[in-house]
Amino acid sequence: MKRYIIQILVLYVSTVFIISNIYVAQPILPMLTKDFNVSAQMASLAVSVTILFLSFTLLIYGPLSDFFGRKLIMVASGFLLAIPTFLTAFAKDFTYFLIMRALQGCFVSGMAAIAMAYISEEFPWQLLGRAIGIYILGMITSGLTGRVLGGLISGIFGWKSMFIFFSILNILGSLLMLIYLPSSKNFIKNLSIKESFISMFNHFRNKILLGAFIIGFCLFFTFTCVFTYVSFYLTEVPFNLNTIQLSMIYFVYIAGLISPIAGSYSNKIGRKPVILFGLITALLGIVVTLISITSFVILGLFFLCAGLFISQPSTSAMVGENAKTAKGSATSLYLFFYYFGGGLGAFLPGYFWSLSGWSGIFYISISMIFIAIFSLLTLCK
Repeated sequence: MKRYIIQILVLYVSTVFIISNIYVAQPILPMLTKDFNVSAQMASLAVSVTILFLSFTLLIYGPLSDFFGRKLIMVASGFLLAIPTFLTAFAKDFTYFLIMRALQGCFVSGMAAIAMAYISEEFPWQLLGRAIGIYILGMITSGLTGRVLGGLISGIFGWKSMFIFFSILNILGSLLMLIYLPSSKNFIKNLSIKESFISMFNHFRNKILLGAFIIGFCLFFTFTCVFTYVSFYLTEVPFNLNTIQLSMIYFVYIAGLISPIAGSYSNKIGRKPVILFGLITALLGIVVTLISITSFVILGLFFLCAGLFISQPSTSAMVGENAKTAKGSATSLYLFFYYFGGGLGAFLPGYFWSLSGWSGIFYISISMIFIAIFSLLTLCK
């Protein structure tokens, strides 16, 4: 039992130090519009390009890990991530900045793609729901760390210093995995990389997995959409929040503490009812953000976070349970749809924002939640 505790703690800390890079740009978007003289929608590319490149490279890391093993991919990509993270601090124009953010996405995905597959294979089934819940909690803490700490450091020392700080965290997280994480023992090695890619696309024949992919897409599209454009929403009248105040709202991520509980509870009553409850909670949160009072917007964001973190561990576990072979590839596909949704969710809703402000963000967000509910009820039987 002790070795499993050490493993999940290492994965938790390394996840926070590495995955947080995805989110560090969200609280500084208003700063980027001024420093690079770009529009709000263009500034949102600082978030979306990272997530989009992350999502596409997930399709590479999953099959590679089915051939080479999990630990090698996670450690190598973590060390490589530190390079563009550090170089981002020297951006003098927005194009260079976006290129570095894209490279960050390429290397963050090495951790994002493999960790869940590692847990599914290396942990006993009695601990699986809780272990995945703790890992999801690490993902949640990553969002909190990236947004809050990123915003605080940027507000005090500037956003360039912030990227240097996070490059150091990347190295520390990779060292922890290199030293303390055992190599994969229970994964089934594919005969070739080609076989790995073939096995990955065979997962589309499974209706339950297809439903999970759609749910993941809709969840993170909505989440990224709301949390990207709330940065602009809350800097306008009647809220008028500054960068440091804006970073504080991300403490709503504390709702993520429910994730391990939701993961364990789904072991008892099943994945589907827990996912449905999470989606309805997220829907309620989006509705509450329409009330133009800061405390109510924060409350709505809290419910949205809770909904995501209730649904996410159960959906992830559903993927692991229903992928009978090539679990690394199945996880990569799920995370591809999850993060691809997030990448589009950061940029495409900019058109709705420019046309009708927060009400446009509201309508696109609730539409995605309804699609997720429909997929759950029709495909995940």
